[in-house]
Amino acid sequence: MNKLNFDIIKEHVGTKYGDLTGVIQIDGHSNISSIYDLCKDHEFETDDKFIVGFGFGESTILGISKNDSIYCSILYVEKSEYGHNFEAIEEKIKKDKKLILKKENIEVKYSKLGKYIKRFDFLAMTELTKYATKIEIEEE
Repeated sequence: MNKLNFDIIKEHVGTKYGDLTGVIQIDGHSNISSIYDLCKDHEFETDDKFIVGFGFGESTILGISKNDSIYCSILYVEKSEYGHNFEAIEEKIKKDKKLILKKENIEVKYSKLGKYIKRFDFLAMTELTKYATKIEIEEE
């Protein structure tokens, strides 16, 4: 079973042309606490927020890193609306079947991103994969 519902996530991700689409996984230096640290270091208060998601993106036509920074998206719920811990929030989502997230974009220098993210891995492919039911990758 998937840990995530990719169908509801993918509608919130896109570039101008969407030449390639895929998935990503990120390891913080101390789990999701690293994202809370990123927020604190960039003066975004999270005491009353529970972070549910994180993303980053670049939309300049000049090319990646031309601005020396990237926009990180923090997706969260207000604890006052959803609950003050994971279990309470999980129960509310199960009951309501809907998750209304708020989003804050934080500009982070590329040179500082490694303080919060230890590893990331992403793979994006063309639409040709929609015709396959299985993909095997042979490394050379």
